[in-house]
Amino acid sequence: MTVALVCAMESEAVHLRRRLTETSEIGLSRWRRTRGRLGDVTVDLVVSAIGMVNAAAATATLCALDPPSALFNYGCSGAHREDLDAGDVIIADQVVHFSAQIVLPDGQRQYMGFDYWRGETRVQTETIAADPALLDLAQRMAERALLPNWPGVGQMPRVVTGVVASADVWTQHGESIRTLHDLHGSLCEEMEAAAIAQVAAIHGIPFLAVKDISNNELQKATLAEEGRRWPSLEDHAEQLGLRAALVVEATIGVLKG
Repeated sequence: MTVALVCAMESEAVHLRRRLTETSEIGLSRWRRTRGRLGDVTVDLVVSAIGMVNAAAATATLCALDPPSALFNYGCSGAHREDLDAGDVIIADQVVHFSAQIVLPDGQRQYMGFDYWRGETRVQTETIAADPALLDLAQRMAERALLPNWPGVGQMPRVVTGVVASADVWTQHGESIRTLHDLHGSLCEEMEAAAIAQVAAIHGIPFLAVKDISNNELQKATLAEEGRRWPSLEDHAEQLGLRAALVVEATIGVLKG
């Protein structure tokens, strides 16, 4: 068994790369791939870069050249509920691509979901569900995982199962966040999971996304730095994806190599 882990950023990937044994760097076109072992399982850890296209391209290349037995995506995300704090973990039972929509003549927006081919079959679906076996394992192992508090947050991280929403969008407007939550039941947003899930579905590879909350714009806006394209989370770089990584590690630990 080879399990693939896809992360957007090096700051997320480092949490599990440093826990791998028997590591080697294996070329994957333009992307960094580190192969190693977590217990009895061979792991390919791929850093895709941020965004849906980057995530899809890296994952598709891996699946075409060296398809894994299972595929995980982990990393940080922004909350879609006010009660979710930094450090809380979201295990995705479903993912949605929330920018896949039509803006109708009257200005209303209609969500279109996913549209892709698997073999000769066209798949049209509002969400892509997690692999049931991986989801069950992650939920059970998360109950046992020792997750450290986020600095400055007094309570221990919670683990919640629900919908992860993806798009090349960072939503900071409170009412827009609430609208997304109402429409999709989403707990958080990020920029890779739906793209990776779709590639996994096309290739028939079991998939699971695990995210942790790095920012909650409903509590406090993340300020953009001058000259940056996105608001900055660099002050907490060492925390990004850490708790999600620990849940993924615990889950892989009970897989049979």
